[in-house]
Amino acid sequence: MNATSTRVNFISGRVIVAITIILALFSMLMVLTTDGLWLNQLIFLGVSFFMMFIFSKISYRTLSRLAPLGLLVAFILLISTLLFGTDNSRSLTLFGINLQTFYIIGFLVVFYIAKNLAGHINKEETLTNQQIVTLFGIIAVFCGGVFLANQSTAIILFTTCMVIMFIGKVKIKYLALFTGILVLGATILIVAGGGRTQTLINRFTLWSTGEVEGVSEDYAKQVILSKAAITNSGWLPGSVGQGVVKVALPARDNDYVFSVLVEELGVLLGIFVLLLYLALLFQAMRIARNAEGAFGTLLAFGIGFWFCAQALIHIAVNVSLIPSTGQTLPFISRGGVALVISGSAIGMLLNIGKSIPDNKQIL
Repeated sequence: MNATSTRVNFISGRVIVAITIILALFSMLMVLTTDGLWLNQLIFLGVSFFMMFIFSKISYRTLSRLAPLGLLVAFILLISTLLFGTDNSRSLTLFGINLQTFYIIGFLVVFYIAKNLAGHINKEETLTNQQIVTLFGIIAVFCGGVFLANQSTAIILFTTCMVIMFIGKVKIKYLALFTGILVLGATILIVAGGGRTQTLINRFTLWSTGEVEGVSEDYAKQVILSKAAITNSGWLPGSVGQGVVKVALPARDNDYVFSVLVEELGVLLGIFVLLLYLALLFQAMRIARNAEGAFGTLLAFGIGFWFCAQALIHIAVNVSLIPSTGQTLPFISRGGVALVISGSAIGMLLNIGKSIPDNKQIL
């Protein structure tokens, strides 16, 4: 490996690892100052970093052979979650463990789309209309299924797939047409009252007008108290662990952990956390631009975009820029499956970076 390639591995790989470690430290601090389930979170973070290490050692090209099987697993999980899921059909309970399956489903779909497009690009083949329709159909099935239970995750998944297809040189007219069809379908579903439409309408009403009718007491409290927590913060860290608003804030270690972080650590550290996610996206894009082969490029872009989109939506909800969506903050919110999947995805991203050819002109 020459000096230039080594430099890319050192900068991008080490920066990504450093970012995830810093986010994990924030996570432990938030758990210690909220519900005290530090051992539980430490175990999940340990598993996440273990998976990161494992997947950083396994060639992503070897794993690509499992893409069709992964898509089948995603479909089985989607149907099982919608039919037998708990928490409003968002998770499955297996052996007493609550699995947030949409994180698994989303990543497996992104992985498959990246692999499928890369196969055509590497062969210098132009996608036929039938192949484009097939890919769009796969995306529609999974995004539509997820949308029934979790609209924000479906939107993130759809947008990530569109980004991958755009980078994969699918014509913009096809992307625009497909987007229009799905938006029309979602609109019809909402007008017809399907899925969790009424919940979506109630949340939007609360966000836009402050009307709490139709939403649960806990939901109304967390929307109001999250704004109060940020308003109560200063620019610099205050009384860490002694936040006033967080005591009454539901979901303070998950959906609204950013509000607690800002209340106790200050606005400047909140901005710093935001910049960490943007830096992660930048390093993922850097790896993608220099990756060997189309699959590495598409997958790296997909991973980086997924993480950044999830973080930005979480932060936007916490500062009341958009209605509540239930998105967690990657590597900071307390959780199980989300952390494990996040660690695995970052491990793949690191492996793509390690696979940059020695003679690659670094961009």
